[in-house]
Amino acid sequence: MTTRRGSFRRVIVLGIALMGATLPACADVVVHSASNPSAHFERYRTFSFGPAEGPPDGYQSSELTPEVRRRLVPLIAAALTSRGYSAATDKGDFFIMFGAGRRTVSTPKLPVEREWRPDDESADFVQGSVVVDAFETSTGTKVWHAQSRTTISPDHLDEEALKDSVNALAASFPRATP
Repeated sequence: MTTRRGSFRRVIVLGIALMGATLPACADVVVHSASNPSAHFERYRTFSFGPAEGPPDGYQSSELTPEVRRRLVPLIAAALTSRGYSAATDKGDFFIMFGAGRRTVSTPKLPVEREWRPDDESADFVQGSVVVDAFETSTGTKVWHAQSRTTISPDHLDEEALKDSVNALAASFPRATP
């Protein structure tokens, strides 16, 4: 990947709350994103989609992954449209590739006071992650990358949590210039 100064500018957005219907309390979405400083976002007006990517590093696909991918396309398109871009009928000025996955995270066993009634610390929880990459169509250069991470239900897909995760990712995508 060609970049000026050899690195991406890092943007970290933390603590965007999701109200997941399947979760007992709200979960946090953590987003890490980076933009290529040599990208010409001021020239971009349209987008299209490339092939789906695999799950982010450290995450695996599950039986829900095909449904998550199917639902991500219109959510990503709506998020980009809200940032001022239009879906191209053929090839856009940039194209989007994305992936999704999940992993089980074990909680550490911590000592507690004898009279306390702790939560079940033996229970594991599941994290979901969505990764979205944008590439300039004319050069194939990656111009933007973002990945989200949040606690998810292992049993079913939470549409609102997925939508909030995509919107959190898109918040760091540069707006189209008029």
